[in-house]
Amino acid sequence: MIIVTGAAGFIGCNIAKRLNLMGFKDLILLDDKEKFPNPQKFLNLEYKEYRHYTDLSNLKNIECIFHEGACSNTMEYNRAYMMGINFEYSKDIFEIAKMNQSKFIYASSAAVYGLNQDSQEIPENESPLNIYAESKLLFDKYIVSQEYPAVGLRYFNVYGGGEEDKGKMASMAYKMNKEYLESNKISLFKGTGGYGDGEQKRDFIYIDDVVSINMFFMNESFHDVYNVGTGKAEPFNEIANNIFKYYSNKNCNFNYIDMPKNLAPKYQNFTEANISKLKSAGYNYDFFNLEEGMENYLNDLKTSAT
Repeated sequence: MIIVTGAAGFIGCNIAKRLNLMGFKDLILLDDKEKFPNPQKFLNLEYKEYRHYTDLSNLKNIECIFHEGACSNTMEYNRAYMMGINFEYSKDIFEIAKMNQSKFIYASSAAVYGLNQDSQEIPENESPLNIYAESKLLFDKYIVSQEYPAVGLRYFNVYGGGEEDKGKMASMAYKMNKEYLESNKISLFKGTGGYGDGEQKRDFIYIDDVVSINMFFMNESFHDVYNVGTGKAEPFNEIANNIFKYYSNKNCNFNYIDMPKNLAPKYQNFTEANISKLKSAGYNYDFFNLEEGMENYLNDLKTSAT
């Protein structure tokens, strides 16, 4: 039996789908029952049981837990709520893993590094800027302090099919494509921090690679936190260029806008995953490059819109 929390969310749903493809059908899915099922998103998904995320009773014979459930809203300022979901609830899920002697793989976040451009997984680089990042770092430290083996995955900028209902927390790839289809233009910030217009950089990683890394750790035994990115930062302009190319738009209608003053002090002009520890763990598979990932994603969005 395998548990996937946050199964109605972006990464959790994709993990469940991959498990099905690998032949795993005895899945217990946990999430907010009001969010599930989305008939389109969960088409052909096979599972044993779906529960509200607070129903943790009688969970036995569990082989692995993928804990993706969290409050991912970086603009949430209710500390008690954020810590209750991302820290206390995560500890409850971890206890289930220990009782079952199962693998435990959970979603952390690159947000723990704040404005620090060095993302090596060491305490000196950890400087969270909001409550969300604080909650993720607090659970990372809790897990590392435990003797029971578990793996935390610090996701960088994940994009791909299944994120359509994330709202403000959706990837820039999704937001740019949506704006292009609505207005035939793409808006990006003017230059900041020494970077040109739209040249601020992120480590964009395609959802299929994120899922593959989760599957890798399901079949291994480690106890640590790992960055999950491609190890290569790309400018926002490059995502826009891929969208223009996909729709054969040679005019490339960029709309560069001023960054809000309240955002500027906390804005990350550059993020790039240091993936040396991930590679040292044995993950040496090729990543989708941005062009490949964007083409796959835009195809998915086009199909889902028809």
